[in-house]
Amino acid sequence: MAVAEREHTIGDVVVRRDVPAVMRDGTILRADVYRPQEPGSYPVLVQRTPYDKTVAQQITYSHPAWYARRGYVVVVQDTRGRFASDGDFVPFEDEALDTADTVAWAAQLDGSNGRVATYGFSYPGANQLLGAAEQPEGLACIAPGFTGSDFYDGWTYVGGAFSLAFVVSWIEPLLALPEALRRGDLEAAIALASNATNYPGLYWTQPLAEFPLLKSTGAAPYFFDWLEHDTRDEYWRSLSIRERYDRIAAPALHFGGWYDSFIEGTLENYAALSARHGDDPRRAQRLVVGPWLHIPWGPLNGVRHFGDDARNRLDELQLEWFDYWLKDRGAEPPGPPVRLFVMGANGWRDFDGWPPAGVRVQEWHLRSSGKATSSSGDGSLSRERPAAGEPPDVYVSIPAMPVPSMGGRSCCDAGITPMGPLEQSFVETRNDVLVYSTPVLERDLTVIGTVELVLYAATDAADTDWTAKLVDVDERGHAVNLCDGIVRARFRESLEHPTPIEPNRVYEYRIRVGSTANVFEAGHRLRLEVSSSNFPMFDVNNNTGQRVGEATILQGKVATQAVFHDADRPSRLLVPVLPD
Repeated sequence: MAVAEREHTIGDVVVRRDVPAVMRDGTILRADVYRPQEPGSYPVLVQRTPYDKTVAQQITYSHPAWYARRGYVVVVQDTRGRFASDGDFVPFEDEALDTADTVAWAAQLDGSNGRVATYGFSYPGANQLLGAAEQPEGLACIAPGFTGSDFYDGWTYVGGAFSLAFVVSWIEPLLALPEALRRGDLEAAIALASNATNYPGLYWTQPLAEFPLLKSTGAAPYFFDWLEHDTRDEYWRSLSIRERYDRIAAPALHFGGWYDSFIEGTLENYAALSARHGDDPRRAQRLVVGPWLHIPWGPLNGVRHFGDDARNRLDELQLEWFDYWLKDRGAEPPGPPVRLFVMGANGWRDFDGWPPAGVRVQEWHLRSSGKATSSSGDGSLSRERPAAGEPPDVYVSIPAMPVPSMGGRSCCDAGITPMGPLEQSFVETRNDVLVYSTPVLERDLTVIGTVELVLYAATDAADTDWTAKLVDVDERGHAVNLCDGIVRARFRESLEHPTPIEPNRVYEYRIRVGSTANVFEAGHRLRLEVSSSNFPMFDVNNNTGQRVGEATILQGKVATQAVFHDADRPSRLLVPVLPD
């Protein structure tokens, strides 16, 4: 496409639009370049985004002009096949090499001193890690925010279940609609735009492999590739960040939110790279996690206000990070290794690593008389192991009546996807939700780390899902979610090689409920919800063993589920507790 460069000023900042950069295969990508008006040689900040370089992710960051005024050249580039850039957009596929080529190009720009850093969150955060693995000339540091470690595990799928709400609400308005407009397909654009408010209706589209809106417009063919590749096969491994850890040497400031869809990947990225580089100050890793959604980053999330300390200060943190690595300001890399916002206490705490040293795992055993169904039941969490013969809890899972998602970790618009901390009492009235609570706590319980559920369970179906949710219950009975997890039964042993289950056989399932930092205050209770659906956060398992793209609720089977907690099958919640 023929796009002419043009230049103008924004106050005391000069911006040149649509500056071309030629990638190694000859494709031209275009960027907006912001510079201080004062002549000189400056370090460069690079952001590569599929969401329009003009926007420059200002939904969360300060405008590039803010950074330019502080002595940086700022490059914001449309990724391949998006907006002003040439080529075809296939998510993740070209980002490693394109990021590396762009960094090398930026280091040679007029007015550049040859030192480059990258920034951006979500997809642009992943770009940074993929590009850093290529070790481009000039890359001094990176600042990946709110991003994952793997595009199958924790992004498109979780525990083998399809991340329905996130994927559909990401592709339709943010990827497919701009693509239709870019190629001048007005009919497709109108169809996509007219459905932009059709939520949650779009989540009920079945079978997913025939998704009419996306299939008829042809604007996002990769959606169907993702359904076809429903295991973590070579398609996904070839794109994965975690498969590249041994090649990522750049210092990195990782940051995320406890209610972000990609928080587990953010934590994994930090922990893996920190362990690999140890105490080497040239490859320092830092982690900051606040009580935030994927978007926006602020103190008010869902039904909780986390106080003034939860305000978004990430621009200032980034600037301090960039000033150290690009301007040699400071005697050592800034900040503690790990800074976490501890919910409940509503303040920041510093640690030497993730998970924090000194954390001890407490086992809380699921107990009941066989009637943990709903908050009206007698399910409990006890430090005492169950006795022999304790009866299981039994419920039915009805695919046509899935348990609704009330908040949680998703992306990208809280108006159309289940995000954040919300009241769970409505969900807990359902008899297909098992509810287990601790006694009222006599003293504060500080939980920091990754919560796991060891579940002994059986179903009479060919396949099913098991879901788990950690909840904080206050003195008035208000129940607010902290984190949640899921495992599709056939993926219980491996995401690469699913294996069928035998109906009515008891299996041990290990469910990563999720990572958090929360003080359960004295007078509160810690609660676990167990069920077999969390919709639309995840697709509904129709209990027949059909693949994700093929399954429909109309073909679904009502499944009878049994959760065991006896001496031989001690289902238990593993809770990482930081001692006083």
